Amino acid sequence: MNYIAHLSGFFQRVSRDYRLNPTHVSLYMALFLQWNLCRFRNPLSVSRAELMEISRISSRVTYHRCIKELHAWGYLHYDPSYNHFRGSLVYMLDFGGEQDRNCTANPTTFCAGAEPIVNSGCAGGGEEVGPSINSINKINFINSLNKREAHMLTTSSENEQVGVGKEQRKEKGCAEKEKKAALKGTPELEAVRAFFRSEDCQEVEAFRFFHHYSANGWQLGRTPIQDWQAAARKWVINGINQNDDGGHQENQAADTAPGYGRDGKNYSEPL
Repeated sequence: MNYIAHLSGFFQRVSRDYRLNPTHVSLYMALFLQWNLCRFRNPLSVSRAELMEISRISSRVTYHRCIKELHAWGYLHYDPSYNHFRGSLVYMLDFGGEQDRNCTANPTTFCAGAEPIVNSGCAGGGEEVGPSINSINKINFINSLNKREAHMLTTSSENEQVGVGKEQRKEKGCAEKEKKAALKGTPELEAVRAFFRSEDCQEVEAFRFFHHYSANGWQLGRTPIQDWQAAARKWVINGINQNDDGGHQENQAADTAPGYGRDGKNYSEPL
């Protein structure tokens, strides 16, 4: 029994039989393992539990369906046993001859146990044979690569979006923390009034200063006020400058005679 030729013949049949699925192949390989351990003797007494464990079949219905279909399609002969103390019998068929027949029919294929050079026993031997991939397998391989690349691109774009979202949330959280910290340092009305009294300023200016910046959220534009006392001093200085400019304008208006402008012309005379 040449098990290499047998497996080669089996897989050649599998490649042509579209009724089979991976479960059939897995179950057959589990049966082949048991047959190999028994020195390729027929019949082979099998245990359903062992075959299900080796072939990774978890359903009894799937197991019985697959082994019956393998029997019906000519891959083995199955003799079920309904006795709990006696296992079912399986007669394994030899597929080694199919490899030889295929070698004779198609000299460009490998013979059983041959090297990458065609066996001299085959017609047209002596030519080197390269790996053969049919057009369907090429298309499937290309499609699998395209799907893998698309999945990688999608995953990378999703990761980038997640990273951008995390950065935006982090920046927003930092801005909120800074705003809360700035609001914690805002003064009370009594503190503002005491500061303006210490600067010899009218109390009404303290109210104006406090309510003005309270309405703005204690911000200068979009920047939180870091030192409200410095802002209050600037408020006082601006108020003093405005008062000085107002007094200077009143004095100039008093010095100018009625009817005369600043340029000395009398605009009360008719033209």
